[in-house]
Amino acid sequence: MRRKKRRGAWGIPLLLICVMMLTAGCQKTSATPEAASGKINNTTGILLVNAANPLPEDAEPKDLVNLYEMKRHFLLARSDIYLEREAFEAADRMFKQAEDENLNGFILTGGYRSREKQQELFETRQDDTVQAPGCSEHETGLAFDVTARSNTEGFETTPQFAWLSEHCWDYGFILRYPQGKEAITGIAYEPWHYRYVGTEAAAVIRKNSWTLEEYCLLESK
Repeated sequence: MRRKKRRGAWGIPLLLICVMMLTAGCQKTSATPEAASGKINNTTGILLVNAANPLPEDAEPKDLVNLYEMKRHFLLARSDIYLEREAFEAADRMFKQAEDENLNGFILTGGYRSREKQQELFETRQDDTVQAPGCSEHETGLAFDVTARSNTEGFETTPQFAWLSEHCWDYGFILRYPQGKEAITGIAYEPWHYRYVGTEAAAVIRKNSWTLEEYCLLESK
């Protein structure tokens, strides 16, 4: 994903300041919702996309692949689902491991969306479940939505969700919008939405029970 560097700032409540000691000195930062949910001067190298940190208008995935055309270890809800190649390859390794453990039935229902498609969805949906153009992770090609053949009472009740919750981090994915973090992400809990960030970032996020917003805020130098 190509993107322009943008500078940003965030307010830090006076009574809620934590101090991070960096090799270059001492930097004040905060993991409070007020700070992490705003504009972030993100220098982690991990792409952050949300309402306060939108994609540049000229941003586009670098290497999209049509999953229908690829040999894979998961099912598709449609034949026109795309991901960036690196994210697809990591996802396929992940689902193959689940298959090796006798857990099948993962169905990808969504992946990349163009800016035009996001605009169309934003204009036609009458609720707040679709982000404005430029503010959706689906425009990066690094995120997918997933369900399961056994899903009758919500994906979070399935064995597939339980497995992903335990193992997605090992393949560089995070549950992007976790429960209880809505004030930070600005998005309601989505147990079906996973984002590729790489194994190193995913490990840090899991260890600290962070969102991507908190990671980009607290790990930026």
